[in-house]
Amino acid sequence: MDNSDYEYENALSTLEASIEYAFKSLSMPVAYDISMIERSASALDAWDYCYALGIGLAGVIISTNEIFARYLEQIHKAASGASGEYDFLQKALGKLLHHEGDRIDMIDRPFKNRNGTNASGLFHRLLWGHDIFSLAKDNPFHLMFQQKGLFGIVQAVRHLVADTASKQGLPLPGSSFLDVIDENNKTTNYLIKIAQQLSAETSGKMRSYEIYAHISTIRAQDVAAGVVVKVISELYFKIRKINDDIRCAEIRLIAYSVNFFGEALIGCTRQNGVPYINIPLAIAMIASFSRFCYLNSKEIKRLSAVTDELSAKTEMLIEEHSLVSAMFPTFDSADEYFQAAKYADENIDELVRFFGEGIV
Repeated sequence: MDNSDYEYENALSTLEASIEYAFKSLSMPVAYDISMIERSASALDAWDYCYALGIGLAGVIISTNEIFARYLEQIHKAASGASGEYDFLQKALGKLLHHEGDRIDMIDRPFKNRNGTNASGLFHRLLWGHDIFSLAKDNPFHLMFQQKGLFGIVQAVRHLVADTASKQGLPLPGSSFLDVIDENNKTTNYLIKIAQQLSAETSGKMRSYEIYAHISTIRAQDVAAGVVVKVISELYFKIRKINDDIRCAEIRLIAYSVNFFGEALIGCTRQNGVPYINIPLAIAMIASFSRFCYLNSKEIKRLSAVTDELSAKTEMLIEEHSLVSAMFPTFDSADEYFQAAKYADENIDELVRFFGEGIV
């Protein structure tokens, strides 16, 4: 074999080795079966929506039921030492939350406000002794500590909890900072003014203290509705074995929202357009919404990172595919393809003749 034959053989071997190396360096793509793709664990199903709506409506019934409100009012009366006919639970809770004679209430009439002037008896809790954040001398823990020492701190808690069961409820913490001097140079509160204004706008058909009780206080009835939604939701998650945080947060958010806005709508029908505002439930709803947004944002960031990684792998596969494709000729028409096939046959015939002559 002469020198030209050796160079030809060497060139063929080099080309074959290059092609084999190119194919071995390729990352083989994984084949996916689209039928194996599962539904997201965070997605709600029909049962989830039915449950969330159902428990939300149950919360509306609990928070607006007048019979339940009167039952709670009897508990407060029993705790206040008022005589009456009470069942076993009312007597037991009345004894547990007993607060007759506490300085928080400033029993002696006329009722006083934080500045020592006369106050309306209907709003005596708002104006004296029931704001845990009050910086004045009427702070409930300060009053009860003066009256009963260290035990007075516990008694203050008992008293405030008992007042949530009353018809008017417990003033919102921090409400003392809304005190204002009215046109008669008397201390009142912005919450009273709001309730009076709303009462006036409803043609006086609703009394201002009733409106105030449903928009600016903490009531045991409202808290009970939120607790029921929370407890039954956790039971639902356990029964259905729902462990996804986003799914749980969304179910709670729907249930709380249905409860809150449903109660507000009932209030509008009963108070001539003035809604019931369930403050504890509003806090629970906002907290659920915040948690849902946080978890959702966290999941989006995780998916974005995975997507970026897959995009990088896809770009790498495209580059490798382009590298292999560049090794093979491309044709723009059938004529070019047939012409190339003809040249290939001629080249093969030429190689056969060349090697045949070499063998001879």
